[in-house]
Amino acid sequence: MAELQAAAETFANDLKNQNIAGLMMAFTPNGMMKAMAMQSQMAAQGGQQPVTGVNVTVGGQEGEDHLVDIEMQNAGGSAVISTKWKDVAGAWKVDDMALKA
Repeated sequence: MAELQAAAETFANDLKNQNIAGLMMAFTPNGMMKAMAMQSQMAAQGGQQPVTGVNVTVGGQEGEDHLVDIEMQNAGGSAVISTKWKDVAGAWKVDDMALKA
């Protein structure tokens, strides 16, 4: 699971730093659609403050999906993004994501 932790931390830092090229490599096609929908949802809620920190927690498994929570911190507080990861040809990819309530 150490490789998943590293992949999730890289993904979280790419989110923080708005590294679009890095993010594009981390998604399955399904994950990309979920990310685009989530971005639209967040923009409709008034945009985003700059992210100042991230915290990654690898959870258990749900079927073939591996669960990872990513806490995004900013001056206004924090939000948790719940992600589901799949091993695709030896590389960890985000297949689903949503804001955690």
